Amino acid sequence: MNHNKVLALILAAGRGTRMKSEIPKPLNLVYNKPIISWIINSFKKENIDIGLIINPKDEDHFKDYKNQVNFIYQKHPRGTGHAVIQAKKIINKYNSTFVFVGDSPFVNKHIISRMYNSHLENKSHCTILSSNFIEKKFPYARIIRKNKSIIKVIEQKDATDLELKIDELFCSHYLFESKLLLDYLNCLKPHKNNNEIYLTDILNHILLNKKNINSIIIKDWKSLVGLNTKEDISWIESQKIN
Repeated sequence: MNHNKVLALILAAGRGTRMKSEIPKPLNLVYNKPIISWIINSFKKENIDIGLIINPKDEDHFKDYKNQVNFIYQKHPRGTGHAVIQAKKIINKYNSTFVFVGDSPFVNKHIISRMYNSHLENKSHCTILSSNFIEKKFPYARIIRKNKSIIKVIEQKDATDLELKIDELFCSHYLFESKLLLDYLNCLKPHKNNNEIYLTDILNHILLNKKNINSIIIKDWKSLVGLNTKEDISWIESQKIN
């Protein structure tokens, strides 16, 4: 993979209050290693430049990664879309941009490589990862399809009872054509109920304009799970990840 053309943004500025920890959520340990280390190492193995989006108040906590990533600051975190907006300048330097959440440690280098290769082969404007969560449900967005094509992505809190029964969940792992990402960031608006800007909304803007979204359905759903609580960490450490 040509690292001069590809950027990975990792979102790590949220406080993660449900983790009930004194340190930022992505620095909690899973298998005795910080959650964020797993993600950084997977992108490094693919020679991809990394932008780590953090709250400047937490910079000291992330100092061990200073030589591996570019710090991007989200001073007043207002959601995932707001986080990516802070990275506009660096996105403009790359052809393609991954956007991953900082609490999902097991999206390995093989999945990242598969995602990138599929993105190029399908000439996608955006490629996302999803999986069918049969055994266990999480509060993630649902992928709505018609004739196998994605027609909508809906957050769990906004989904109808029928949509909530859908097993294909989206876990917030994206790969964008950088120019398209920059264009569509301008479409994102704060939600009325909490004033936060969600990156998930960008997918429906892209679909509305009939751009190409390519979805890769990952067989092992556990590899996409985000860890939000200490209980999540204990659970994932008891599982077999393929």
